Amino acid sequence: MTIERHVERPAARQVSHYVVQKKRRESLLDEWKRYHKTVIKRKDVAMHDVPSRRMRSGVYTGWHGDRPSINLDATLHEIPARTASTTIHRHSWDAIMFIESGAGWTEIDGQRIDWKPWDTLHLPSWAWHRHGNDGQGPAVYHTWSVQPMLEQFGVALLEDGGDTPVDQLPLRPRQVDPVAGEDPYARRTQRLAKQWEGTEAARLITRWDDVRGVVSPRGARSTFLVDKAIGYHTAGLSAVMHELAPGLYQSRHRHGGEALLYVISGDGYSEIDGARHDWETGDIIVVDHWAWHQHFNSSKERTARLVRIHNFDALYDMIRILLDPMDLFEELPELDAPDLTGVVWPDHNEGRPEA
Repeated sequence: MTIERHVERPAARQVSHYVVQKKRRESLLDEWKRYHKTVIKRKDVAMHDVPSRRMRSGVYTGWHGDRPSINLDATLHEIPARTASTTIHRHSWDAIMFIESGAGWTEIDGQRIDWKPWDTLHLPSWAWHRHGNDGQGPAVYHTWSVQPMLEQFGVALLEDGGDTPVDQLPLRPRQVDPVAGEDPYARRTQRLAKQWEGTEAARLITRWDDVRGVVSPRGARSTFLVDKAIGYHTAGLSAVMHELAPGLYQSRHRHGGEALLYVISGDGYSEIDGARHDWETGDIIVVDHWAWHQHFNSSKERTARLVRIHNFDALYDMIRILLDPMDLFEELPELDAPDLTGVVWPDHNEGRPEA
């Protein structure tokens, strides 16, 4: 016979939800401040062999490297010469792919797209994709994605297809067909179906040979690379190339949501909340949220080219609505952009590597 004995235990210390949540929020911000780095040098990006994909990769910023982020990530990739094909995979986030050097191809859901330096591609979410390099030298490209943001929501999913032919892999998930009616479920299907329209026929590549820059009021010559204004259907990602005139700069501004700027060519510095940060070719500038920033070209002889990547149409718009009436994009009452009258811009292809 077992005799149970009642043991008096001290009452558990009660902590209010306010104390728990306040501590959690403070620790999150402290952790993020430890992670944040404004300029990531190309020389500090360690390249690693990725045997499972038959390529090499290195991380500028992202949880899959040593510099965690919560919105955008940036990864550098190299496909060795004469690589018939990498393995195929897909993921729940979309990405932008920018070709730095070399020539090759990318297959997106069975469609082969050939590319060369400074071409830009969009990899839609859930689209099977793989890459190849038939050339005698390596092909180098960058990818920028919203994987960290989707990981925060618990929906960052990655699926590997190995060497399976694309026609034997599951199709990309499709949106529900609209249901007739005025009830809440029918209206939801109608709205989602409307948003889905055009995604499967959306633009996938911007060829550098087919675009030209336009001088903007902010003080740069700018070229759309990926944006809904030129036929893309992303989940909010956009990319534009900015060219700073010799010895000049862009006007100062700030916004919600971080931005990445990859330095294609040139040397300069960025003033971010009053602090100077120098950069050079190959670096990435990370502009934190709500920080006043301005980019300067140090050279008096040649332009500097930077690709700006933003999750503007998703993260920014959502935050702007949630925090209204705060204005999450702010410029000076009068733009402090330089006078570009008389600037002689270099050839469109100056500095572009040979394919």
